[in-house]
Amino acid sequence: MDLSPPLEIDSAAYAEFLGLWEMGSFDNQRLGQAFYNHFRLHRLTDQALLQGLYEADGKKARAAISRIFHLN
Repeated sequence: MDLSPPLEIDSAAYAEFLGLWEMGSFDNQRLGQAFYNHFRLHRLTDQALLQGLYEADGKKARAAISRIFHLN
């Protein structure tokens, strides 16, 4: 059972990211890859929590983001 609290991201920052994504600012990147890079998630110590996010695209990436992160 996973008891770790979800990570938090500012909802305005997430909305800004989605706007950049829709404008095509992340050429040749999957959605999960762009999210991971944009928010510099490589800096987090617990990479196990992020497993699969970098490789995910589309609906799978959005589901992973929703599962891992809480928007505040």
